[in-house]
Amino acid sequence: MQINFHFSRLLVWLLLAYSALSAQHFEQCDFSGMHGFKGNIHTHAREGESDSSVEAIVQWYRDHGYHFLVITDHSTITRPASPLAPADSFLLIPGEEVVGYGNQDKVEINAFNIVEAIQPIHSTDVPSALQHLIDAVRGQRGIPMINHPNYQWRLSADVLLHSQRCNLFELYNGFPGVHNEGDEFHLGLEQIWDVLLSSGKRIYGVAADDAHSYQQFSPDLSNPGRGWVMVRAKHLDVEEIMHNLDAGLFYSSTGVEVQNLIIESTRIEISMKDRENTQTITDFIGSNGNLLLRTDQNPAVYELSAETRYVRAKVMDSEGHCAWMQPVFIAP
Repeated sequence: MQINFHFSRLLVWLLLAYSALSAQHFEQCDFSGMHGFKGNIHTHAREGESDSSVEAIVQWYRDHGYHFLVITDHSTITRPASPLAPADSFLLIPGEEVVGYGNQDKVEINAFNIVEAIQPIHSTDVPSALQHLIDAVRGQRGIPMINHPNYQWRLSADVLLHSQRCNLFELYNGFPGVHNEGDEFHLGLEQIWDVLLSSGKRIYGVAADDAHSYQQFSPDLSNPGRGWVMVRAKHLDVEEIMHNLDAGLFYSSTGVEVQNLIIESTRIEISMKDRENTQTITDFIGSNGNLLLRTDQNPAVYELSAETRYVRAKVMDSEGHCAWMQPVFIAP
């Protein structure tokens, strides 16, 4: 009788656990009618910050298949010396790398689609400096992005966690020495991302060039073409691109191209563009950075089978390139 009682309790617990898990489903997003638009949103162009003219830099990105570009020089909005020739297939979006200081410690964020340059902001500490920068960008109805958190180990996971009204941060920055991967004493940016997401913060990871050097190419130089975003939108329109970027309707990449992303109630399917002699591995990652599934299949498919706050995917190819899908959250 005692054994049957304990068995019954265990059975009830298992049924309840199964019921709770089976009730989980992903938040849905309607991608119908949307196309992928490739862009770089961290670029330097003015004299002293790059080795080329705005016009030459814009032409480089046009020639390499980009649909939009944001030039983000420090404390100024850099524009071409003369208006660019009209092009339905390319957008140059105004931007700036905004600088702040928290008790002399430097903080930098990008401001997208702003009207007036934001001058350096001084505050008592790093968290308040960061928040003042974000608020200044939002005050112009612009889109803020937190830049290279691990550069000089400027921004910890805790500082990012307590920031408000900023949905974007640089998960990958192509500038040498920004410590995207962390070190033995500091978390890498993917680990920081999982800390933030597991704590309930909604924030999306960006890959960007932070390009300064366009004449010579070397691993030691900050060259273009290292990191980009592919934004889903119905039209190549500044307001729509910026809105969808801020809403996480994009993936980030250092070279892997995604052909299609399907999100169903309990299923995620990712199809990668085939490249000759290149294979891909896809990791599906959940709360606390737990690996939910690793697969070498294309398309890569994950069926929701574990209790988690979110599922994100990282696709790695055999040439060392990566693509990061934005997290898909479990519906409340």
